Amino acid sequence: MAEQTENTEIYVDLLPNQKKDEAERQRVADRLQQELEGRLDESIDRSWKLPAIMVKIEGEYLELLIEARQLYVNGYFYSCVAMCGIVNERLIKDVVLASIWIEKEGVVYKPDSEVLKKLEHVDSSRLSEFIAGAGLVAEEACKASQKLVRLRNDYAHARGGKPDKDALDAINHLHKVVEGTVSVYRKVVTDTIARH
Repeated sequence: MAEQTENTEIYVDLLPNQKKDEAERQRVADRLQQELEGRLDESIDRSWKLPAIMVKIEGEYLELLIEARQLYVNGYFYSCVAMCGIVNERLIKDVVLASIWIEKEGVVYKPDSEVLKKLEHVDSSRLSEFIAGAGLVAEEACKASQKLVRLRNDYAHARGGKPDKDALDAINHLHKVVEGTVSVYRKVVTDTIARH
């Protein structure tokens, strides 16, 4: 009786098991350089699709924002959508945390950081509705935030449909949130309005 076997395709990466010497380092460098050069034109084209930004250098979001943009440029679309969602959540939560003041027995004070940390577990979609309703961000930024939350959830559950298009959409939604929260332009406009 003949045994029937199935052919199964597998992915193998034995690079971590290679001898770690200068000759192997050079082989890996050559391989990586070829891969990068092969994607260079597409990366340049994607970099030209990114929105321009001018943001305040404060808070934890900037490094993450730059990483999200680089993921898109380098063609890591699923990761880009996820990172855009992470940055969105951080921006929304930072707006909420910066805006909360407590009045108790006629005294207004800022809650300590341990109390504010409790808000880290609140859904960012609800928080974006809160800050829009409170007038802390424009409705457009709130809607972009909510669209990004839905898109990120699709990709977090491996249900993304058009990764390259959706990653660019995620970047654009994120930049609407950036414009409504930490954009230098928003700060200038807000300060100008406050003075008049």
